[in-house]
Amino acid sequence: MSRGTCAISLPNGKAYLFQGTTYTRMDFATGFAEQNDLDTATHWPGLRADAADAAVYYGFGKAYFFYGDEYVRYEVGSNGPEGVEADYLPPNAPFTTAQFWPGVGAGALDAVLNWGTGKLYFFRGADYLRYDLTLDRVDDNYPRPIASGWPGLWADGVDAALYQGGSFAYFFKGSEFCRYNVDTDAVDAQDSISALQLDPVPPAMLKAARDLTLPEANAIMGYQIQAGKYSLRATSTPYAGDWQTGITSPQPATHVVVQPTSVGGITYENDAVHQTLIDNVDQRMLVALYRLTRWLNSSAPDVSTILHKGIGHGSGLPNDCHNQGRALDFSGVQGTLDGAAFDKRVLADWGKLPAVAGAATRLDPAVDPLADLLFRTAFTFGTFECECNGIGPANRWPRKRLGDAGGYVIHPDYIDGPGENLRAQHQDHIHMQVGKTRI
Repeated sequence: MSRGTCAISLPNGKAYLFQGTTYTRMDFATGFAEQNDLDTATHWPGLRADAADAAVYYGFGKAYFFYGDEYVRYEVGSNGPEGVEADYLPPNAPFTTAQFWPGVGAGALDAVLNWGTGKLYFFRGADYLRYDLTLDRVDDNYPRPIASGWPGLWADGVDAALYQGGSFAYFFKGSEFCRYNVDTDAVDAQDSISALQLDPVPPAMLKAARDLTLPEANAIMGYQIQAGKYSLRATSTPYAGDWQTGITSPQPATHVVVQPTSVGGITYENDAVHQTLIDNVDQRMLVALYRLTRWLNSSAPDVSTILHKGIGHGSGLPNDCHNQGRALDFSGVQGTLDGAAFDKRVLADWGKLPAVAGAATRLDPAVDPLADLLFRTAFTFGTFECECNGIGPANRWPRKRLGDAGGYVIHPDYIDGPGENLRAQHQDHIHMQVGKTRI
């Protein structure tokens, strides 16, 4: 691969490698190419004749393709590509990266990766940038050299990159590829592109938790357990089988028991009662719990504990999202920043703050930058992975922002709709859910 190449992974369980005017489609579940030399113009309506310089799936059914200093936004459906949005097509003026992606700057990109942590990585020449989806800008102290941030990768740059959401990412340069181990944070293999086989991952790996079916969540849960990300209690809901050949226990509709309460290396702790397990968890919510740990620990600070007011249980009706294990009441975060311990609570560091005239939220990065970052990140995660402005397929772009009215991610500055009293009930936590409030 070389200039005029790019790669992208989509929630339909397919990866696409573009070169020139054609592309190869690869399958998540097998890791093998399904078809080669497919015509881009035929199957990707609105894309330019030659391959983009870089491409990335953003979330919410949106992908971006970058051409030199310009880019287009692409609508992605449940089965794959649909088309470039009309606003990004002639005779409309082109959208420029420098204008609409704060901090990315001008100049052609080589690759962009969505790391599944609320961070995008932009590669340009020998440098890379880290872009924060919560703050919608490049993080401080970037760009940085690839040589210092990506051990074993070509120091002078890459042609394309691909990540399916599992344990490995793939970088391409010329006729070769490098496999990058996400857990060890280093290249662990290099070979000719002709020998490329992607590490198999569940087909729904890039779907938002809210969009998963129970069997899809079951497979992702199995992958994560087998990757050592968390464990199920052997005496309650033991894990048996293999996500590729068949999980024999638990079944997809089974609400699971997680023990210990460490998920992705972070402890989930009820802030009122010490618990040694998390029980009655819908498997879609368990996938979300793991993904939340990745968002909160994607950069400084170092998060050790996520506090909550209940997972799997609630005081409402038996058929509500809490008692069905489909909701999280996130109440705080503990960890360290530059060696100093911190304990940030939604109630103390948000809900009890005085109202600020004309402000959409009482959070203020100038007053408490750490609480502002942590709580904004948790809220943004909820809009990407949990119910945001609808239920399931009814969630639509654009996603809810912190100052918007309504929605299903409920927080201390929530703007109630007619007849609602949700703001007052959520001064001490951020509510997130998967599926309907009641079924």
